[in-house]
Amino acid sequence: MKAVVYYEQGTPEVLTIEEVEKPGIKPDEILIRVKAAGLNPVDTYFRSGKRPVSSFPAIPHFDAAGIVEEVGSSAGNFQPGDRVWGTNIPSAAAEWAAAPASNIFPLPDTMSFTEGASLGIPALTAHLALFFRAALQPGETVFIYGGAGAVGHAAIQLAKHHNAFVITTASTNEKNEIARRAGADVVLNLNDNGWKEDFASASGKPGADVILDMSFSENAATDLHILSPGGRIVAVGSPVNNMPAFPWQLLNQKYASILGILLFTAPLPALQKAASGVQQSYEQGLFSPHIARTYPMDEAAQAHEDLENKRYAGNLVLTVSE
Repeated sequence: MKAVVYYEQGTPEVLTIEEVEKPGIKPDEILIRVKAAGLNPVDTYFRSGKRPVSSFPAIPHFDAAGIVEEVGSSAGNFQPGDRVWGTNIPSAAAEWAAAPASNIFPLPDTMSFTEGASLGIPALTAHLALFFRAALQPGETVFIYGGAGAVGHAAIQLAKHHNAFVITTASTNEKNEIARRAGADVVLNLNDNGWKEDFASASGKPGADVILDMSFSENAATDLHILSPGGRIVAVGSPVNNMPAFPWQLLNQKYASILGILLFTAPLPALQKAASGVQQSYEQGLFSPHIARTYPMDEAAQAHEDLENKRYAGNLVLTVSE
């Protein structure tokens, strides 16, 4: 089978397309004929060396959608021919992938494989961060960094349809429009630091009850400054640990909570409940991913380069097979 492969960590140019052996499956796994594979920032972290890779050669990506080809003896109720999507799938950027059945979910008939491949890490992270970690309540104010990004875009929709007041950031007019279409009540200009000094005037709210931050190590002081008393910060991701001296006194004064999240280590029941919630929101017309661009599998290196250089706002997806 064809797969995206790399033999060492480095720039996107380390990614090649090669013929590799089709994977076998364990009793609790299913074999998926991959139609599309999602690309997420974490994929670039493993490829570039920000995260360790256990062995080489390696096949990247963790999110995929496709058709069930084979079902393990203890892999549940899946049948060959089922349309599915999933996450935490090792080596998803290939024509076939062996996936733990516990991380695979039915793909709605109205959803394309491209959309399904874009759900995993972005939508499930957003759902888990808002409802399992922050316990967002209707009527609360949530501040989401990067409303046009894959996680931010999903979080805006999920929070808004939970009757929260949603404030987000955007760095360009295009991203501002994407965030507003997703349902954001207020979009702050990320390039104008005025909102950091006077959040109430900029946003119309005295503070945020919940903050979703994709680069918490860079924004800790700002987050605590704009957080309402008793508020919760969810550190969705920090590519590198570059945190300055932490304002512990302000943390205590605000009676604040800082919560971590990593989809790879999320409790399985929570992950499955989040998947059900995301699917239900999609089927009700309350949520849809924003696909910025698709690439054929042999342009994986270009896709990685585009993601790292933030050339597009939204989800990037590899189309693996017809």
